[in-house]
Amino acid sequence: MNSDKEQLKQDLERLAEDNGPQQAVSYQDLFNPQFMQKNTSFTTIDVFVREAGVKEFPALDAMPQDKLNAFVKKETKFNSWEEMQQRAVNQYMTSLF
Repeated sequence: MNSDKEQLKQDLERLAEDNGPQQAVSYQDLFNPQFMQKNTSFTTIDVFVREAGVKEFPALDAMPQDKLNAFVKKETKFNSWEEMQQRAVNQYMTSLF
């Protein structure tokens, strides 16, 4: 699991380098409606966040990991929040090329 987090961190760092320091990738860009509708039972990331039981995206990090992973497993095509994030980053990076 640590290797997944490390890989995600490396991918995000590479993405930041590719976009330059002045550009940040928003969570709405990573979890765009197309990604959400294809891979989850939600139309947008904001609906996903609310249904997960938090008010805004950054609050997902404060959720107990097992609770968030159970929600992701039930409501998406992924087995964990880390897997969902990794796929979103990979798809976003692929769309740039």
